[in-house]
Formats: sequence, structure tokens, C-alpha cells
Amino acid sequence: MAITYKIFRNERLIRVSATGIVRARDMDAFVDALHADPALEPRLRLLYDTRYSEPDIPILQLAEVAGRVQRLMDRGVIRIAMVAESKTSLRMAKTFAVLARSLGTDIEVFTQLHTAESWLHDANAASDTEETPLPS
Repeated sequence: MAITYKIFRNERLIRVSATGIVRARDMDAFVDALHADPALEPRLRLLYDTRYSEPDIPILQLAEVAGRVQRLMDRGVIRIAMVAESKTSLRMAKTFAVLARSLGTDIEVFTQLHTAESWLHDANAASDTEETPLPS
């Protein structure tokens, strides 16, 4: 499989790494495996690193994947950061983020790993209070 993950409970973080060519079936298998993982618990953040992969997912299938990812949010994943570098990966990640946001997913796309990690860390600090900030 082109996608692997590890859950770091102490950090409240799921680190996902994609390598090689990633297709819709790879994303589906990843989401299904993570959704079934007993270590998946509420209030986790997810870091999806695509720097070493290239997507091969048609837009219609990308919309279906976004719907499947929403199942993870329903299980308690609170925020997703995607890291992409190549033009193709970045374009696909941004399209995916738009589709996922339309379903209520808190997701952002970054070009640098440390920026994505900082954004996720901010979510952890905010979520520890269990307060919901008011929109600006």
C-alpha cells in the first residue's frame, strides 16, 4: 500500500505518509483501516504527508474520498493538515480540501511540514479547553 499511518496517542496525532502513486483505492483502503483501528479515538489531529507521492485520482473519485474522510471526523478527528510539494500534489490537495470543507472537515493544505505541525498544534491547544471560538 502506498499509504501508511501511525497513531501517537500522547501527542493526540495521527501521522500519515503517502509514497509512490496514490489512487482512490489506496485512499479508500487507508480510510477504512484507520476507521476500523481501535486506537482511533476522539480529539485526534491528522497530518497527511504527500511529499513523496503523486496522486492519480479523478475529481469524481476525489469527491467520494472526501465523503469517506468525513467518517473519520465523525469518529472524532478534529483537524487535518495536508503537506504537498509538487504542483500536481498541491493542486490535488487543494481540490480535496475544498471538497472536504464543503462536508464540514477542518482541513488545510501546506507546503512545509513544520507549518502544518504548528497549525495542528494550535488545534490541540484550543481543543484542550473544549471551548469553541467565536468567528471573527
